[in-house]
Amino acid sequence: LNTGGDFDNAISGSGKVEKSGDGTLTLSGSNTYTGGTTISGGTLVATSVEALGSGDVTDNAVLELNTGGTFDNVISGSGQVVKSGDDALTLSGANTYTGGTTINGGTLVASNVEALGSGDIDNYASLQLNASGQFVTANLTTHDNATTAIGAGSALRANTLTQEANSTLAVHLTDSNSGAIVTADRANLGGTLDITGIGNVAKSWTRDAYAYTLIDTDSAINSDFAQFTVAGMDAKQVDFLTVDGRVNADDDTRYDVTASLSWYADSDNAATDAHGTFTLSEQGHSFTLNTALTDVDATLNPDSATYWDGKSLIKRGAGALILGAQNTYSGDTDVQEGALWLAETATIGSAGSAQAINIAANAAFGGHNATVNGHVNNLGSLYFADTFTVNGDVVNSSAMISGSDQPNNTLTIAGNYTGNDGHLYLNTQLGDDSSPTDKLIVTGDTAGSTTLHITNVNGLGAKTVNGIEVIEVGGQSDGDFTLYKGHVDINAWTYTLKQDGGDWYLRSESDDVPDDGGDVTPPDDGGDVTPPDDGGDVTPPDDGGDITPPDGGGDITPPDDGGDVTPPDDDGEVTPPDDGGDVTPPDDDGDITPPDGGDGTPVAPQYRADIGVYLGNQWMARNLQMQTLYDREGSQYRSADGSVWMRFKAGKAESQAVNGNVDIDSDYSQFQLGGDILTWSDGAQSVTVGLMGSYINASTDSTGNRGADGSQFSANGSVDGYNLGLYATWFADAQSHRGAYIDSWYQYGAYNNSVDNDGLSASRYDSAAHAVSLETGYRYDIALSNRNTVSLTPQAQVTWQRYSADTVIDDGGTRISGQNDDSWTTRLGVRVDGKLYKESGRIQPFMEVNWLHASDNASATFGDTKVSQDLPNDRVEVKVGIQANVSERLSVYAQAAGQKGKNDYGDASFSLNMRYNW
Repeated sequence: LNTGGDFDNAISGSGKVEKSGDGTLTLSGSNTYTGGTTISGGTLVATSVEALGSGDVTDNAVLELNTGGTFDNVISGSGQVVKSGDDALTLSGANTYTGGTTINGGTLVASNVEALGSGDIDNYASLQLNASGQFVTANLTTHDNATTAIGAGSALRANTLTQEANSTLAVHLTDSNSGAIVTADRANLGGTLDITGIGNVAKSWTRDAYAYTLIDTDSAINSDFAQFTVAGMDAKQVDFLTVDGRVNADDDTRYDVTASLSWYADSDNAATDAHGTFTLSEQGHSFTLNTALTDVDATLNPDSATYWDGKSLIKRGAGALILGAQNTYSGDTDVQEGALWLAETATIGSAGSAQAINIAANAAFGGHNATVNGHVNNLGSLYFADTFTVNGDVVNSSAMISGSDQPNNTLTIAGNYTGNDGHLYLNTQLGDDSSPTDKLIVTGDTAGSTTLHITNVNGLGAKTVNGIEVIEVGGQSDGDFTLYKGHVDINAWTYTLKQDGGDWYLRSESDDVPDDGGDVTPPDDGGDVTPPDDGGDVTPPDDGGDITPPDGGGDITPPDDGGDVTPPDDDGEVTPPDDGGDVTPPDDDGDITPPDGGDGTPVAPQYRADIGVYLGNQWMARNLQMQTLYDREGSQYRSADGSVWMRFKAGKAESQAVNGNVDIDSDYSQFQLGGDILTWSDGAQSVTVGLMGSYINASTDSTGNRGADGSQFSANGSVDGYNLGLYATWFADAQSHRGAYIDSWYQYGAYNNSVDNDGLSASRYDSAAHAVSLETGYRYDIALSNRNTVSLTPQAQVTWQRYSADTVIDDGGTRISGQNDDSWTTRLGVRVDGKLYKESGRIQPFMEVNWLHASDNASATFGDTKVSQDLPNDRVEVKVGIQANVSERLSVYAQAAGQKGKNDYGDASFSLNMRYNW
């Protein structure tokens, strides 16, 4: 390819590609050729790691890698390699090119000690040497604002090492660093030296300082770094370590790093007096100490400003201190800021110790498979993962939080627990009694008040018998534990907190225990179902509680010390688990069968209250599309070419859902306008076509059944929106409207819906409905005296509706769907109305009786559980009203209507109509 430009054709086959000429050519395809690549002139740019196929690369000019990923092709030749772009690229091959390496952008990671060839290295961005062994290069220059990082186990040999002003040399120490990490003929130092890994370089710290040869040169080192940092923190601010870097006073060809732990410093010889204060001031940083902290002899100067008792620890600053050893110091631990974390198997205090751990309001303390021997006074956040044991009393005035992304974490208090208006955050897979859950175990007594916050983790909800045990009390159970908001909802179930025998359980049963006189067989759920782990964290909703776990003003990042530990983030939220545990789903057909409580007595579940709101919103949208010819037109005793009309309707409906376990009360209103747009007649019969539109608004209050603990919850919501449609009416007698008629109409409605589940969750969603109606009737007139008339009109109507609504995932993770249903409603009835002449006007009282039959209930699916409104299949409707002709063209009428059916169904409404003819 003797050209420049962008070549994006795919190249395959066993041949090789050669770049010649002075131009710059970019290969951007994902190529599979195997014969290798030769660059004999110009610049060849690869924008993906697959661009150069799978063969070796002979670079005798310039190879530019503007990509990320891992490039494992072997590079040889006399040419140069350039890293550009913002991505991180790893060179893993044993490369022999001699033209040098330039890093212009992003990060270049060398995972093989031969990856960078043998030429000069010019670093203008970021270079990471990350391989076990020694990298050998000619000259390495880290330019302004660039960073060269030497990873754990890596070393460097260079002719000349140059660190320009504002550059950074980052070195990770390990306990295997017995010799110099950097050897060079010459070293020109400047910028920042950052040391990491210093907390792990020895199994234990002593009073003596540890010294490491960082740089060893053949000639004198006449320069120094401008700044020295430890794990990104200014070394001068790391008060718990005495860390220094300088040219060796006895050998100016060596640059040494010395470190000593202030806890074990000798006050006569150390640079600073010994003390037990650990300050990590910079947010987002942590320091791991795998050294056991023991009591220190009181060889300290009482007159010193840093007087210390030799056995107490103070944690300050926004960062995190991680203790990884068996610490036996016997004094108090004061976590004043940031976080103090115990790694796996770590301890504080000896067995039987009575020392105190005090957690301040803006601080956090906790651990994973760790033990505290002493009592805890918590004003901040106490985190626990897997198993965390406190062998002493705990006073909780703030928050105790499960810090893992898995349930089955346990906080064990081998003492007494007192809740001082405290909060306890647990993760539970809400299901049946055997569901995995986090747990608080108190072997002693409990007292005071504590609010329990439950985060559901992949639970689908199920019926419980005894419940899910979340708090176990071995002693006197006088503590008052209350569930936040009183309940937790998932799918169709509501869980409440119930005390039983001193322990506390999450239960989904109600207090309504029907006795059908026979045994109850629990449903066959088809076996255990393991939900998939989607690999993502689940973030619990902001429940509006008073306690937000503090972070001390900065990032608190406890370690992952071998167990699954998800630390709190900056805003204090806890990431709940996805444990992939077994979950027993409800019966697929949606039938809800109470389980057998063990003695043949059925136990009914407690249902979430907002079931009624979702069903009520659906029913109101469908109900307010329903209308008859006379609802719309009134008693048409007129001869006109057309008309406009309006109707206002308001009412109240009552019903139940889920076999009477949820009560639904709805108030509604509707304003409707319409008008004829086309009228055709042949003298006797007529056809009229018109348009109509309406605005509807309905609010629903729903109350769930009472739980076994006596609790009962409510929810509310609303639906509003618009209907638009058209109608067509045929009269056999266009003048008097006696005889037969046929009326039909179509409507489409679009609605906004809202649901507020007692403050637990608030949802907004859209819905829509189609409706088609066909009605027919025949009017008989019976003449009375003085032109008065009584009319009888038998009627029949059939209406088809299709309702659909968005799928909703509420704040608790429940998926509400299944609101896409067709329904049929038929009506058979008779209308009796009169025509009474009074002076110059005409009054027409009327009464109508109907039998309504519906084919389907309003229904929805909560998770995998289908629930339905208890609408009776058959309802009786009665309408009464009066129409008055104000003039030959203007008429008004008022109507009252009521419906009644089984399952405590009722509907009462009032409507007012006005019509103008021309």
